[in-house]
Amino acid sequence: MDDKELELYRIFQAIDVEHNGCILPEELWDALVKAGIQIDDEELARFVEHVDKDNNGIITFEEWRDFLLLYPHEATIENIYHHWERVYLVDIGEHAVIPEDLSKHVKRSKYFIAGGIAGAASRTATAPLDRLKVVLQVQTTRACFLPAIKKILKEDGVLGFFRGNGLNVVKVAPESAIKFYTYEMLKTVIGDSMGNEKGDIGASGRLIAGGVAGAVAQSAVYPMDLVKTRLQTCASEGGRAPKLGKLTKDIWVQEGPRAFYKGLVPSLLGIIPYAGIDLAVYETLKDFSRTYILQDSEPGPLVQLGCGTISGALGATCVYPLQVVRTRMQAQSSNSEAAYKGMSDVFLRTVRNEGYRGFYKGLFPNLLKVVPAASITYLVYEAMKKSLELD
Repeated sequence: MDDKELELYRIFQAIDVEHNGCILPEELWDALVKAGIQIDDEELARFVEHVDKDNNGIITFEEWRDFLLLYPHEATIENIYHHWERVYLVDIGEHAVIPEDLSKHVKRSKYFIAGGIAGAASRTATAPLDRLKVVLQVQTTRACFLPAIKKILKEDGVLGFFRGNGLNVVKVAPESAIKFYTYEMLKTVIGDSMGNEKGDIGASGRLIAGGVAGAVAQSAVYPMDLVKTRLQTCASEGGRAPKLGKLTKDIWVQEGPRAFYKGLVPSLLGIIPYAGIDLAVYETLKDFSRTYILQDSEPGPLVQLGCGTISGALGATCVYPLQVVRTRMQAQSSNSEAAYKGMSDVFLRTVRNEGYRGFYKGLFPNLLKVVPAASITYLVYEAMKKSLELD
């Protein structure tokens, strides 16, 4: 045995208290609890299933070694648990995702900090693509990529590409926190209604809870999203962007408080389809990689990140027309002569004047930001976990 394998063997023996050459689920549970990690039966089963290659319900040393042989850090039980769960948080700039079962962990506040900073860094790095996407979405004439870039540079300079990013970053923390706590509450309610005390609500239950939690979180921060869109699409005044306070006050005074929720309906309508497509494609890609690429080995963090990036991009593309409708409703003042009368009016006028291609304006920069956003989030999240001693 080399040093790494010997280190893994020692911790394997420490967990295997019955010394029968394998780790039983209850032994793993005891070790996690002693390390200060609260874990339920459902999560324990997922952990064991992930490591247990032959699906016999126990973990042999060979399975334990194969799972951790490339793990670069000290092999403590807490670090091993985080190694298993680390790929759950990915923020591609549109949807803030919280690691499942985070509420059971004693250091959840630090995870929120790490995730919030990672999301802020990711959104700031991809802000130019986000501004470009929004500008293209609201154009009712022919929308071209390069002319839009030249127009932003001419009117606002390089900093114009970051207009509205401050609001986009500020809403990361409240949106994530609301979504997380709502999800945990709904998970408990659904579990109780199903008569399941173990918290296992199944894939459909998680989809519903996640969708409703996303809708609640998005509704709570939606006024910030609308003001961000107005900032990104309104004309510059003498080469300067309008001030945030004045813009917000003008919306309130001239259009009323309801104006802050224009476009909310198409935004909410896209949540469940997006989550469903994302989940289905992610599981399909993961199974495909496990069977045909990794030869029945479990995909590692980078493979899972790749699967999540592709599934997220495909899900976002499928619901993109709803995003265009939302942005157009957000950007237009209620007092303008050509104001949209509602969601159906946006659909009809877009089809009539621009055809179905009009619903995909800005899709190219939206897809361009998916890979860098996911990669930056992952790298910054990992770096923050080390800084906060979570790894």
